[in-house]
Amino acid sequence: MKLVHFIVIAVMFIIGVLTFMDMTEPYEHSLSFEVLGQRAVVRGTTDSQSHNLIKDFVRENPNVKTLILQDMPGTMDMSTNRRVVLDLRAAGLRTHVPADGRIASGAVDWFIAGSPRTISCGAMIGVHSWSTAVGERADKTFYDGQRATQRYFLSKMSVDPDFYDFTRAAAGPDDIHWLTVDEMLRYRLITKDPQCGA
Repeated sequence: MKLVHFIVIAVMFIIGVLTFMDMTEPYEHSLSFEVLGQRAVVRGTTDSQSHNLIKDFVRENPNVKTLILQDMPGTMDMSTNRRVVLDLRAAGLRTHVPADGRIASGAVDWFIAGSPRTISCGAMIGVHSWSTAVGERADKTFYDGQRATQRYFLSKMSVDPDFYDFTRAAAGPDDIHWLTVDEMLRYRLITKDPQCGA
């Protein structure tokens, strides 16, 4: 056997061992749930591994009726996030953002999946336009291939479909617009007026 063949085989063996070792390590989710009776406090972001985590959580916690969205900056995988959101709606969970809660970007879809959806005065919900890894931006593109799908999703969730166009215009992908309570009410993002001005 030539030295080159031996080196190639040795390298492939080492790569195989390292890959196997990586696969046997438990995956650490940045998404976490703290169950408090009929409520669960949610923190973190969704990623490609979140779908099974949510399915397991719903199955293992049938007494949880409300998700308290505490600190959720967004998602790293929009397609997985959409599947998660549909599962949350199917589970019939309520969503609430507390006074010190802060959610943004793809996490807003989690909030939208709730029925009903409520906030406490002081809750922060941030939106912005989307972008892709190749630099396509919803706020700059002539044709938005996501528009019909997003508007349909919002309609199914009893949110004004015009909310999608609002989010596109409100802030670019690298910025954030924090919604006012009036905006949340206008687009039916919340199902109950928190009476923050009263």
